[in-house]
Amino acid sequence: MDFHGNEQGRDMFLKVFKDADDAAQDASDANPFPAYIDNDMEQGSLAPFCPTSASRVIKSLSMANVCSNDTVIDIGSGDGRFVTAAISAFNARRALGVEVEEDLIELSNTLANKVLDNPKDRKRAEFVQGDFLSQLPLVRDTEWSVIVVFLLPDHVEKFADLLLHHYRNGARIIALVFNLDEIPELKSIQRDDSAGIYIYSKN
Repeated sequence: MDFHGNEQGRDMFLKVFKDADDAAQDASDANPFPAYIDNDMEQGSLAPFCPTSASRVIKSLSMANVCSNDTVIDIGSGDGRFVTAAISAFNARRALGVEVEEDLIELSNTLANKVLDNPKDRKRAEFVQGDFLSQLPLVRDTEWSVIVVFLLPDHVEKFADLLLHHYRNGARIIALVFNLDEIPELKSIQRDDSAGIYIYSKN
């Protein structure tokens, strides 16, 4: 897929997060997140931290046609790679990551600071601690145009109303690894099963 964003920002993002990936390597492309999934299913996590490759982040945001008009939210943002890429590579108007783990919020800010050296860009990338329930007013009541989720299949119904609320208002949804086909109203507009990327939009 052709890339239509900020090439310099993309390259910086890829460099910084490639270094991060070297320290905490992804699982293989054929089976993206096996170690994390087993542990998080046992612990009942709604959105486990499973860092996908930096190149897959770029591909996902490209498939969703993220641009400078977009406000992006990543529910369960891990080390902040989707938020950082949305600003650096796609010049999104605003990007917010919601993450439960305090250490991942700290890591997100550290990595974002390495990629986003312009204070105005850095201000547009935000990270808040909490899950989608504790941050529900912020997650639900803000008008997001792109929503990123990685949901274990058993928990899709817990997010369905929230996703449909934004979907009906025109948001595109990026689902990673697991599709959202269990929510019949969602219209799939692009998907790459081999990469585990699923894009939904009513428009």
